[in-house]
Amino acid sequence: MTSIISDKVLCAAIATHFSSRGYFVRRNYEIPDIMTVDLVCIMPRVSDLAKRTKSKCFVPSGILYTLIDQGWKTTEEIALETNSTDKFVSSAFDEICEDKWVEKKEENNKVLWTLKDYRIPSKDCVIVHCRSRESKKFLEKLSDLDGCYNKLYFAFPYPIDEEFIDFCHEKGIGILIFYEKVGFFKELLPPEIKAVTNLKAYANICEVIIKENLLYKSIDSI
Repeated sequence: MTSIISDKVLCAAIATHFSSRGYFVRRNYEIPDIMTVDLVCIMPRVSDLAKRTKSKCFVPSGILYTLIDQGWKTTEEIALETNSTDKFVSSAFDEICEDKWVEKKEENNKVLWTLKDYRIPSKDCVIVHCRSRESKKFLEKLSDLDGCYNKLYFAFPYPIDEEFIDFCHEKGIGILIFYEKVGFFKELLPPEIKAVTNLKAYANICEVIIKENLLYKSIDSI
């Protein structure tokens, strides 16, 4: 029998499920220049989480990602790439210089920046698609997400036929089934573990979600 649970409720239940396992979660997350996904779950590295908690400010992911694997870049180059002003870039990077995220130098009357003591603060990134009626549409754009995650699940509030299970197995997609009446999740099919290759997108995802979760946790503790 098909469940009457809505996609929104299903997504909320899955978010709670991953959150209880130590993940930082974000619903309806728009990955810049790629697509919006129903749920992203980040497992932060404890050491990096501690560093962000003690730091003066959060890593500005919107401009930081421009330095990943890029060596030294000028303030003007970063501002142009991020559609920011030179003043904003300089101000943001001057602040995080104090926490040793980046290094600064002057050369030929220009200020240059490079990553110093920085690594992406996540050891696992899970994306979950919850809208069962839009599975086909999501699959058509799935390749856009290549390199941005470690695991990908489809979540359903009802049983799945063998043909679709075989299809997901071939694609390396995991399947989660939510049994609404008892509030229980079952991993019907484990996902293939993917290597992260799009470091810019991945870093941006991780930094934004960790920042949001830490901010909410700090509000709750007041």
